[in-house]
Amino acid sequence: MTVCNAVRLAHMPLLRPEEETKVHEWFAELERSVELLVGLGPEETPRAGSGDVDFGAEMMRVCEGLAELGERVTCRVEEEPEGFPRFPAVSIRPDGRDAGVRYDGLPWGYELGSLVGGIVEAGRPEPTLRPESLAALEELDRDLTLEVFVTPTCPHCPPAVLLAFRCALASERVTATAIEANEFPQLSQELGVRSVPRIVVDGEPRWDGSVPEPEFLSRLLAI
Repeated sequence: MTVCNAVRLAHMPLLRPEEETKVHEWFAELERSVELLVGLGPEETPRAGSGDVDFGAEMMRVCEGLAELGERVTCRVEEEPEGFPRFPAVSIRPDGRDAGVRYDGLPWGYELGSLVGGIVEAGRPEPTLRPESLAALEELDRDLTLEVFVTPTCPHCPPAVLLAFRCALASERVTATAIEANEFPQLSQELGVRSVPRIVVDGEPRWDGSVPEPEFLSRLLAI
């Protein structure tokens, strides 16, 4: 699933016509409702080069715009909701339930595909991971925090983000957060993010790059 170069800031359209048609088709097939809970609050100063962007306003525009493309997709905005450590952010909630799936920062560029993909995954009644992946997650005996650092210009980030989201949707022990590295430079620096996607497990950097599902699960569960 790819939606590239899709976020046009200011008053530009959110999606190209052909992209909008495709997303509308995907959302029409959702089997359960998906709520986008947008959290607004104090924002960190992003890295230089972001320009004069109102990240909170753009986050609202993106999520409200996507909600207009599907009857089962809704958008709600809160100021500093509980459980949101960074702003702006959006929690992707199947049937309005916090499933531990969140995107911190503005999902623009290639990363709009991560948000759209997360909505599609959350709208499915059953996990889409392979049976062997589901079996491995069922063996987890502890909670696991998964973070994927991304940038909007990286085409390899959305596959890693979607795998993380799918793990969280499949297991109540897993939470998955995509983090836009340029918007949270202090955290990125602390974790030594120099290339993306960077996969962080329980606060410890584990690997860089997008890998196939079997290898992703193998590395993730190599505790």
